Amino acid sequence: MTDEELKNVGEILDRLLTVPVYTGASLTRKPVLLELYQAARDRFKDPLIYLAVKEITRRVKKGDTILITTGFIIPPWFRPEHDGPAGAVTLARALNLSLDVTPVILCERVIQERIRALCEACGFEVTDYEEASRFPRRIAIRKLPVTDEVAKEQAKIILDDMKPSLIIAIEKASPNEKGIYHTGVGYDVTGIEGKIQHLFEEAGRRGIFTIGIGDGGNEVGMGCIKETIKKVLPTGAKCGCPCKSGTHSDIATDLLIVAMVSNWGAYAIEALLAVAKGKPEILHDRALEERVFEAAISAGLIDPAAGFSMDSGDAIDKSVHLAVVDILAFIVKAKIGDSFYMEKYKEYAALDRDKVQENIQKWAEKIRKE
Repeated sequence: MTDEELKNVGEILDRLLTVPVYTGASLTRKPVLLELYQAARDRFKDPLIYLAVKEITRRVKKGDTILITTGFIIPPWFRPEHDGPAGAVTLARALNLSLDVTPVILCERVIQERIRALCEACGFEVTDYEEASRFPRRIAIRKLPVTDEVAKEQAKIILDDMKPSLIIAIEKASPNEKGIYHTGVGYDVTGIEGKIQHLFEEAGRRGIFTIGIGDGGNEVGMGCIKETIKKVLPTGAKCGCPCKSGTHSDIATDLLIVAMVSNWGAYAIEALLAVAKGKPEILHDRALEERVFEAAISAGLIDPAAGFSMDSGDAIDKSVHLAVVDILAFIVKAKIGDSFYMEKYKEYAALDRDKVQENIQKWAEKIRKE
């Protein structure tokens, strides 16, 4: 497949990801997603999913380690949300399958067992990093400290030990310019979220490529478009908490993917990897999406709009999430190989045009006589 063809599919996936399936964010009726996406697109120029897959396939080699960080603890429920972890484990599966890498999930201690359940639903054996790096189809989970100083120390240790070639953040809480972490509606959650900024600062110093996937402006990576976030989100510049600085992220990544739901951003990377490799199995299917969704419910991951573990994520019914996976699978299938029907259609389309036009005229004469 040519680079231009891959870019064209990336454009399709970007458009799918950024359909506002409901009107606006929790504090506005305006579909601000479109403005956030446009700001990211203005910065990075090419389709975002295309750029992600281009960089992943260029930088990641067989046997490498890829670090994926996720998990957002939401008050007043004080439980982690479904969005982020589901995308993290299915993307980990796709990267492990397509590139033979060792995936490692980095999250807070209170989320680790819940993430483990999703990894197992995805088919992984969850082990320590040493075993995961030695044997295939293994995944490791590493703790992200909540304490600032410990997190700063651990960032260096993690990067020294694992030497990842890529770090991806999916729906991961980010501090603002004053170092305060917020929910989308402006609650200060600094005390309960892992201090992820140190990992990304250290990754920057070491030249490790980073990707952020977000949907609300307060996630890792959204620092790439923070001025737009301040303008278009009601809490972007004014959060309502004592910091008075807004919910915007101050962590910029080397690439940002904006999506309606962060999980969908991860799924789209899987889809374009499947197209690039010509292997549809790289994208997880509806059955696996169902299994991961059920595992997330059983593990206590919540829809943050409701506070319950239920058949929805980000206030969107499970049926819609399943439909997104189905649409992605169709895009992959259509691009990798035509159906027999499409092959026959192309044969007919390649017929002599004069002959076809003659037949059209004969058919027109027939129906005029009827």
